[in-house]
Amino acid sequence: MCEKPRILQVLRPTAGGIGKHIVTLAEGMREHFDVTVACPAKGPEKELRAAGIMTLPLPLAGEMASFSDLKTLRILVRYMMAQGVSIVHSHGAKAALLARPAALVAGVPVSIYTSHNSLLCDSRPAWKKITAIAVERLLAGPTDCIIAVSRALGEEMADRGRIKRDKIRIIHNGINTVLAKRGNGQYYKEKWHIPTDRAVVGTVARMAPQKGLEVLVGAAEHLVHRDGYNAHFLVAGDGPLREKLLTLVETAGLGNHFTFPGMVSDTAGVYDALDVFTLPSLTEGLPLALLEAMARPLPVVASDVGGVPEVVNHSHTGLLVTPGRPGELSAAIAWLLDNPGKARKMADKARAKVLHDFGAVQMIERTMQLYLELLMKKGLSAPGDEIVVVPK
Repeated sequence: MCEKPRILQVLRPTAGGIGKHIVTLAEGMREHFDVTVACPAKGPEKELRAAGIMTLPLPLAGEMASFSDLKTLRILVRYMMAQGVSIVHSHGAKAALLARPAALVAGVPVSIYTSHNSLLCDSRPAWKKITAIAVERLLAGPTDCIIAVSRALGEEMADRGRIKRDKIRIIHNGINTVLAKRGNGQYYKEKWHIPTDRAVVGTVARMAPQKGLEVLVGAAEHLVHRDGYNAHFLVAGDGPLREKLLTLVETAGLGNHFTFPGMVSDTAGVYDALDVFTLPSLTEGLPLALLEAMARPLPVVASDVGGVPEVVNHSHTGLLVTPGRPGELSAAIAWLLDNPGKARKMADKARAKVLHDFGAVQMIERTMQLYLELLMKKGLSAPGDEIVVVPK
């Protein structure tokens, strides 16, 4: 029996969906591959170690930082050469910026990059967008394959990023659907002191500009002050906009209508407490939080951006709204609250779609089959002709 090919997954600092994605991927493929995850302290290191996945600590920062970036590059090159890594798989633009050159220097046979989010976020200055496109086009040359987590993201990379289409592979994000079951929402409402007579609308998101949480505050102001809804808003997550959001909420007179529990390790509790899930993002790849909410099942209102329409079919599996419009978002939320029967039917259809098309098993199998294909192209040994993932 041949030795398992060694895979090094590399990711940037993250406390959100990319971290969950890595844990799911690493756990699912370790039967066939020898997997190590290189990540900074602010990442899923604890979850990976608990699952028995080897980790390589990195001093990688989220933004450009010359000293820590050079140190990270040296660590990666030395590890790849010493361990005989067969595939380097980087996640997110910052990780890919260092991992792909390191793989080239170390002579790693296969280099893969997964793009989880748009490089062309509208909140970025124009010069940053131009630079990001130029760098991505340069690094795409020695990259064997670029995975896009949605068709929309793949099209953006090909059209606006000018990446060759034959280098792009679409592998949708997937979640562990076995765990997607509705729990005791009352317990979490009491835990977070949410009035029991209120309808709860909320989201799980990093508090960053692209997530559109300021739009949600505007929609809440419409619902509570203008339309008189007895609603409460639950926003789980943390990030650079936290203080600004708290100020916006207080200024709008919504202090007793919002709950910010911060980072929640078990997001299932958040979904259990909700009556409606909302995704007010301005840009997206294919968010895991949306898939998780739909699988619960919860009625969803989401911005019509990125890969979201690939899972939310308007008026069938949820409602789509124009990004950046609080009035449109509030009207959609109000419709779901006013039509609970129709909302429940949509939620049930949403769950069926996620379970059928967006499970972790499909995502892991497609990724491993890509590994197999690329290894064989390089004339390297692989763990068999067929890979099957059995859900746990």
